[in-house]
Amino acid sequence: MDQPVFVVGPTRSGTDMMRELLTRHQSVSIAAETHYFDDIRTTIDSPSTTRVAAPDARRLEQYFLALTHRSFGHGGEAEKGWMSGADLRKRASELGGTADAYFEAYVELVAKDDSVTVLGEMTPRHVFRIDEIIQRYPDARIVGMMRDPRAVTASYRDWQCINGVDLELDPDYAVLLEDEMLRARRSYHPLITATLWRGQAGSMLQAREQHGRAQVKIVSYEALVADPDWGVRDLCDWLGLPFNRDMAEVANKESISLRSRRSRGVLRDGAERWRTRLDDTEIALVQSVARSRMIEAGYRPERVERNAIGYSKSLASLPFATARGVRANRDRLGDPIDYFTKRLKSLR
Repeated sequence: MDQPVFVVGPTRSGTDMMRELLTRHQSVSIAAETHYFDDIRTTIDSPSTTRVAAPDARRLEQYFLALTHRSFGHGGEAEKGWMSGADLRKRASELGGTADAYFEAYVELVAKDDSVTVLGEMTPRHVFRIDEIIQRYPDARIVGMMRDPRAVTASYRDWQCINGVDLELDPDYAVLLEDEMLRARRSYHPLITATLWRGQAGSMLQAREQHGRAQVKIVSYEALVADPDWGVRDLCDWLGLPFNRDMAEVANKESISLRSRRSRGVLRDGAERWRTRLDDTEIALVQSVARSRMIEAGYRPERVERNAIGYSKSLASLPFATARGVRANRDRLGDPIDYFTKRLKSLR
């Protein structure tokens, strides 16, 4: 792939909005979440240089085809997806038959249009894989979404899994969506969310310092929603694309607002909603963990009156909440040692 674009960032930071915004440009196609670099790629030796043997080729094929049936982690079945296995195998073979070739073939086929000149992929947690991505694709461009951790925490806590699925065509999906919302609830704790944000923000800031602003662009969610036209123009300039004002007419997906799901255009009220969604104790918990990184990222901690009992209870519940979250996400961790090592390093 020539100068692929990867969209990364904390969960609930606007990565999905950024993917749709970019894809609305006539020259761009950004595939939805694959988790490739943080999941199946970590299980394959020499993913960029060695043609995969038949068992791994089959595993890769099933992995990517399933994503064309349902999104990652939602029980997709390769046989029910829209992508042709023969087409995927053929293109992957033409690209060298490596594991990375399967990823590239998938991204190309998702585009469905030969006129597309900019290909890419969006997986929020690839924020911890920026170095590997750039090592593999030296000309890659990374778009990192940055959002106030208090807003991220409020959005994650109130999140509902509503993603435009046609449940009449796939009625079994309703059960999976309920399971996904249960997983999210079991994963939530303000200190866990703040700790993850601290690591994710740190990973983006470190990558920008190491690789430069020409390769790693950090986009402020707040600045983008405040002035979408300016944000789109700035992004197009950075990517070397002609400006397209229609890019900002994304379908709104703010899960807590029915109105927003039925409208188009970047919503401006999401930036400050955390002020009415979080209580002072929750704000204090987030700021206690993320304060230094918040300041580094341009966010100002605020003085709040925390409830001493509530604050102590949240601290005491953290070990239990962490164990509960790990259990809820055990199928998404890939190599657990590698998974946690990457995240702990980013907290420094």
